[in-house]
Amino acid sequence: MSDPAGWIDLPPHRMRELGHQVVDLVVDHLTGLRDHPVRTLATPDELRHVLNEPVPEQPADPGGLVEFLAHEVLPRSLRLGHPGCLAFVPSANNFLGVLGDLLASGFNVSPGAWPVGAGPAAVELVTARWLATLLGLPEGAGGVFTPGGTLANLTALAAARDDRLGADATDGVLYCSDQTHPAVLRACHVIGLRQEQVRMLPTMSADLVRREIHAHRDAGLRPFLVLANAGTTATGAIDPLPELAALCREEQLWLHVDGAHGAAAALTERGRKVLRGLDEADSVVVDPHKWLFQPYEIGCVLVRNPEVLHRAFTIDRFRAQAGYLAIARPADAETNLSDHGVQFTTEARALKLWLSLKGFGVAAFRAAIDHGLDLADHVAARVAASRELELVAGPSLGIVCLRYRNGTNEVQDTICREINGSGHTLIATTTVEGALALRLCTINPRTTRADLDRVITAIVDAGRSATS
Repeated sequence: MSDPAGWIDLPPHRMRELGHQVVDLVVDHLTGLRDHPVRTLATPDELRHVLNEPVPEQPADPGGLVEFLAHEVLPRSLRLGHPGCLAFVPSANNFLGVLGDLLASGFNVSPGAWPVGAGPAAVELVTARWLATLLGLPEGAGGVFTPGGTLANLTALAAARDDRLGADATDGVLYCSDQTHPAVLRACHVIGLRQEQVRMLPTMSADLVRREIHAHRDAGLRPFLVLANAGTTATGAIDPLPELAALCREEQLWLHVDGAHGAAAALTERGRKVLRGLDEADSVVVDPHKWLFQPYEIGCVLVRNPEVLHRAFTIDRFRAQAGYLAIARPADAETNLSDHGVQFTTEARALKLWLSLKGFGVAAFRAAIDHGLDLADHVAARVAASRELELVAGPSLGIVCLRYRNGTNEVQDTICREINGSGHTLIATTTVEGALALRLCTINPRTTRADLDRVITAIVDAGRSATS
């Protein structure tokens, strides 16, 4: 090939053909989920033809490669949008979100620097403002999008550390529940907090946290942050946000709320009630690729005062021999989002959420979230009406935990394995008060009451078999 421009280009007609091929595959996937098992397992041996492929020095037919991915790679995984996928929090994506991702990668734009991507930056700023408004945060709140909750939590914790402790954080202490997600604890590690600086408590009652704060101050330490949960992934539990917010104001601590799963419920009236106090947080994390039905990857950190993000992350703090970046510095009225978070160059993640919210309307998302809450209530009612099942946690933010009554931990595990072995449904187990429980997450808008009725019946049948 003599023309350098053709080395990594395709003729326009071929690009269109491949685009139609990919879109058809995606539509067939989204509309045919019920026709397939909830997941397709594969061993390394079964994927040896992928793992052992040599470096592809010469070109191959792109259409054939797309078909290979569609038949040999992508199906060998969990189908998160499947109506029977009740095990995890990430749920069904939507086609407008898929198109947003396609546009973001196709145009290859980045919102990190205003002079580089003013349009995508404007979309990110307004979409973050929409989220802040929908979660009840005050006017002026905003934030940045991240790959997911881990980096969103890390961003918030780093900003809070700098805001409350300054340059030296060696004597800082934060407080969190022992139900805090491991990703958040990993974020604490990444920003340099030692294990003894992260005080995990069995309960986040304001009285207990207050006693801890005073004890640590008497010991010469500097408490700086309370990390609360708005829907733990294990049980959907919510920490007492109003009481913790009042405590943080009283003690001048930062209140951070990890709402990666549950914060989106605040779009609904009853969600806003159970998440009362969320609007008083200094920072909130929400993952749109969970309960806002977006494709991976998109998380978001929202703060009452976006200036704290700028103070923590502005490139002006990190001087190095990178003078060429001067052309990417913003004017006074412009915002470089790379000055508000960990990443410099980022993909235009907000496009898919913007397109989804605008294309379907927030009312559709509100209805879908309410549907997930209704399904959890339905499961709880079915359990309460059964003599063979007992409710052990929830329903809370779309999560319900139950046990086969009088069954041992081994029985619960056997039930879970039998249910999952059917291929139609995937549930999880979790530990509640020291005992194994069956856990269902009902936030998928494609899941119906009839689907859940079948799951409850299957749990009872499996329980009878395991105890007979």
